[in-house]
Amino acid sequence: MPVTRNADDNTDRSDPPEASPWRTAAVVCIGLLPCLGAWLFAMSPSDQPALMVTKSRPSLLFATYMYHHGEEPVELAAVLESEFPFVNQGDVPVTIGDITTSCGCMRPRLSHKTVAPGEMAWLTVPIQMVNQSPGQHEYTLTVNYTDTEPRQTTLTIKAAFPEKMVVVQPKALYLSQRSAKPLPFKVAISDFRDAPLRVTSVESTAPFVTAEISADTSSGVVQVSHQEATPGSKAELRGEVAGGIPRGRHHVLVAATTDDVDFPVVTIPMLVNGPAFPPGEAPITSPSQLRLLASDHPGTRRATKFDLVMPSTWQISHASAWPSELQVTYGDPRPFSDQEQTLEVIVKLSALPAKGVADGVVQLIANDGRDLVTVKVTFVRP
Repeated sequence: MPVTRNADDNTDRSDPPEASPWRTAAVVCIGLLPCLGAWLFAMSPSDQPALMVTKSRPSLLFATYMYHHGEEPVELAAVLESEFPFVNQGDVPVTIGDITTSCGCMRPRLSHKTVAPGEMAWLTVPIQMVNQSPGQHEYTLTVNYTDTEPRQTTLTIKAAFPEKMVVVQPKALYLSQRSAKPLPFKVAISDFRDAPLRVTSVESTAPFVTAEISADTSSGVVQVSHQEATPGSKAELRGEVAGGIPRGRHHVLVAATTDDVDFPVVTIPMLVNGPAFPPGEAPITSPSQLRLLASDHPGTRRATKFDLVMPSTWQISHASAWPSELQVTYGDPRPFSDQEQTLEVIVKLSALPAKGVADGVVQLIANDGRDLVTVKVTFVRP
């Protein structure tokens, strides 16, 4: 190849040499080395353990985790119900424990508490609509259950309530009566619907609590949520807790009967604290509250029981219950310890309670009326 030389420069200037095929192949092989090494590493045996999922999936799968009744107000009734179907998609039976709620107006009930693998069940959540304020509401409940480990699932209910509601103020009464002087109280039942209810009678489940209708108005009632007068009715109940009541804590219901088919009975729960028992002498019920299935389905067992542990000197003279559909029976007490005895009490429903009656009360009268034991009963409607 000819070489030229610049007169002013000693540098050789020539045409570049042609690329060698072997050189090109070497460059390509060097570029592929990382990929080749990765492939060989993947193909070679590894001493590392295989990847494993250490966190197991929850067994219960719910069809929905939020029950939305829509943006429009629901129809006013005594109870609003929401239903959550679910299935056990795990390999072991699931036992459902406590269900905690964001509002005491919720009464959740299960189709069954133990769910086998692949089995479907239902959680029904009634919400008492008396005392709810108009507008949008959101409620939550937490389902605690155990499969291979303790778990929790949170469910949500959303609903809009109508502007015209039935309201009881206060919703419940908590009183302490430890003197001989009677303790007065007042309750107002207001109905803001176009055709308001009328309270026809009032009764109490305890002999030491009395109540009566003190006033009944039918116009100009103020609905607090809107701060404006709306046509409606307001029944004012006046009552008192007598002095010298039995020792301990007592569940009491004030029940107002009305002329409304949707709200035939409106109940106001009371918890009345009397004088305290001396240490170690207070009676104990197990469980402390009862749940009864209020269903007319054939084969339904509408009965339950509780044990009463009381001082060995106590004598139970008789029992009573409200509503009248509740029947109470018991046998002879058995020794429990040197200073205590136990009594098994059976509670049955002879018929279904009136619509809207969600609770009842069982009373055991002891020691010629000087002592009283009360147990709250919650009616579970399917």
